[in-house]
Amino acid sequence: MTTITSHCMIANLQIGVWTGHRLDKQASIEIVAAKDAESDAARVNKHLIPKEKLKPITTAQGKIRLYFYDKTSPWKDNGDRILTRVMYPRFIEEIGALINEFKGHCEDFFKKVYPGEVARAEFRMGEMFDPNDYPSIEQLRRKFFVNIDIDAVSEANDFRVTLDKDTVNAIRKDIETATEQRIIAAQKHVWERIAKTVGHFKDRMGAEVFKDATIENLAELAEIMPGLNVTNDPAINKLAKDIQSRLLGHEPKEIREDDRLRKSLGKEAQKIMSDIGGFMKAFGNS
Repeated sequence: MTTITSHCMIANLQIGVWTGHRLDKQASIEIVAAKDAESDAARVNKHLIPKEKLKPITTAQGKIRLYFYDKTSPWKDNGDRILTRVMYPRFIEEIGALINEFKGHCEDFFKKVYPGEVARAEFRMGEMFDPNDYPSIEQLRRKFFVNIDIDAVSEANDFRVTLDKDTVNAIRKDIETATEQRIIAAQKHVWERIAKTVGHFKDRMGAEVFKDATIENLAELAEIMPGLNVTNDPAINKLAKDIQSRLLGHEPKEIREDDRLRKSLGKEAQKIMSDIGGFMKAFGNS
């Protein structure tokens, strides 16, 4: 536990975007009545503004989520993810840039897009138009947000409550057990990700065609593996170096044009997959 508390931290992402949807109760009633259906058979949701007007924001939101999950490992079901201190400086810099991009698109929406869409909403929505559906800019700003909470990994000894000694000890033991299980799950997630990426590389080396992303994704993973290593497992750090020295260093075009090289890389990837398989058995994977 000491290694985890000194080597890792907990990160939680909260991100919100206004969808631009609104339930139209009257239209819902009219639709089910016209179709002679029961009252709960259909719901009419109004699209207050065209979906594409929010696309730059939703795309930026997706990039933040993807990056967050890519650079962290599972911890709790409440959205908590584990982040290593090795990864932290790069994580903060890169996700900060993505958040700034998100905020920039939001500002463009508030100042340039939304006022115009509200102005033409009565024409666009016809009889479904209701000015009360459209929040003010001040209200709208509160619907778009990104927060990242960073906290320490708690230890069982941090538990404090007025209970009898036996109960406190039992709770502490439960906390320790749960923490150990989360550590195992987080590390298993890393091994599974390595196995999936290397396995895909191996398979594509046996094919006539592969995308540049096959090489790029493996290179990216090898680079960040030490930062995903929540227990500082030397096997993972060594494996990252093996992938870099044995599988990488060639351009996709070079690999495509050299059958011998592609076959050699496939064999090396198979050897690494065998090594990975040995470690995966510790997590119950065959």
